[in-house]
Amino acid sequence: MGLVLFYAALAAPFVGLIYLASTPGASANLGWTNALGTTFRETMLLLAGVGVLSAVIGVGSAWLVAMYRFPLRDALSAMLVLPLALPTYLAAYVAVELTDYFGPLQGALRGLFGFRSSTEYWFPDIRTLPGAIIVLSLVLYPYIYLPSRLMFERQASNTIYASRLLGAHGWRLFSRIGLPLARPAIAGGMAFVLLEALNDVGAVEHFGIQTLSLTVRSIWLNRGSLPGAAQVALGALFLVMCILIAEHALRRHSAFAGSARAAIAISTTPLSTGKGMLALLACGLPVLLGFVVPAIFMTTEALRVFRRNGIPAELASALGNSLLLSVITGVLVALIGATIAISARLLRGPGARLAPRLGTIGYAIPGSVLVIALLPVFALLDDGMEAIGTHIIISGSLAAILIAYVVRFVGIGIAQAEAGLSRLSRHIDHAARTLGCGVNRLAFAILTPNIRRGIGLAALFAFVDAMKELPATLLLRPLNMETLATSLYAHASSGTFENGAFEALLLFAVGLVPVLLLNRLR
Repeated sequence: MGLVLFYAALAAPFVGLIYLASTPGASANLGWTNALGTTFRETMLLLAGVGVLSAVIGVGSAWLVAMYRFPLRDALSAMLVLPLALPTYLAAYVAVELTDYFGPLQGALRGLFGFRSSTEYWFPDIRTLPGAIIVLSLVLYPYIYLPSRLMFERQASNTIYASRLLGAHGWRLFSRIGLPLARPAIAGGMAFVLLEALNDVGAVEHFGIQTLSLTVRSIWLNRGSLPGAAQVALGALFLVMCILIAEHALRRHSAFAGSARAAIAISTTPLSTGKGMLALLACGLPVLLGFVVPAIFMTTEALRVFRRNGIPAELASALGNSLLLSVITGVLVALIGATIAISARLLRGPGARLAPRLGTIGYAIPGSVLVIALLPVFALLDDGMEAIGTHIIISGSLAAILIAYVVRFVGIGIAQAEAGLSRLSRHIDHAARTLGCGVNRLAFAILTPNIRRGIGLAALFAFVDAMKELPATLLLRPLNMETLATSLYAHASSGTFENGAFEALLLFAVGLVPVLLLNRLR
């Protein structure tokens, strides 16, 4: 019965999305127009550019730090993950502020050469599609770097070691041995990169790029066409399915990269001075542009605002709302994820095994698309509340945001709980049942205490993701309610990013927590 309710709850948003998109007259609201064709083309170009550039940075830097010795290699090996702490929309705001006409870069250029106006010199415009690709790639490449480096250093180390003994070195070793072995890791990381880029709303809007996720929001709010937004949302959902299918196809033969033997620690090859400097530049530039420069800029702006106006009065309210939503989300995601994972382990049948896989789909769906899909569900809940005589309204409330957060992030809880359960032998279950232990006691007294670490990590990761979530919060928040993310978005949209420096710094600091934890657990 529990599985039936779970599948019904999971299917409800998708049924609602299809219902909205097929509303009579919906096709007249949208249809295939030149604007929609441009949106699709820009979305595909953005995804292709971000995917390729992120892979080049991630795989290239992973190979260098895993295979070679050069100055600051050990420090860069850990620091290359740090740009992941920067939300994509925050990276976009910082990039525009740094490169704007009144920003520090152009100001320094004018001061150095004595230019008086922008007509006297040329400076690249960051608010373009290539600019968006570069900025998003500098933030998202760690999704590919981390699994690729672990693959080179551990799972594929035996094969790489044998290839070196047989005379494979340099580009030949990388292109014919290392790259094919890392394909499963690259595919998994690439899927995360593409889904994050597709989910983004704040960055692409700031850069002036019209993507499918942004179009969903624009059609709903600006044109007042919910059916039209649902049609575009279905297109974005189809794109998500294509990404997931492609990722599964690239990973389906991943077993060849594993080995039953203990991994051999690969001895790194020292590089000459010239090549060492090039390797240092290749690995250090992403860290400098994706972490060091934004961190310095945000800290400087926050100190400047503090000296001028002190701590903004609205910061406490935005921080309180963010903490409230994020704490509740973290707890719910951890508990629900653990319940689904443990139930799938204890119950028999294909339905129980399929539940965790379906539960993780929400994490792949862009926030804007998820909100459109949940709107009919919220309407039904509102009607149900009214029918039983209560005046509680779900739509446009904190409850609606929490439901969207849990649906979107419950996959984190499932993945962490499953990772903990995978380390526990099934013989524990059989022994406990033989000794007369019931299913409930087995779940709560034996399995749950042994996966406390995974449950805690799930709560932490969901907490951080909820703090940074922008699209769903923007669309579902009650009137006059701000979180750190929406407050920063409002300042950046009005051209006063410096007034949101404290929000930016807090979001950046919160994002550092799981990134530093990943470095410790690797």
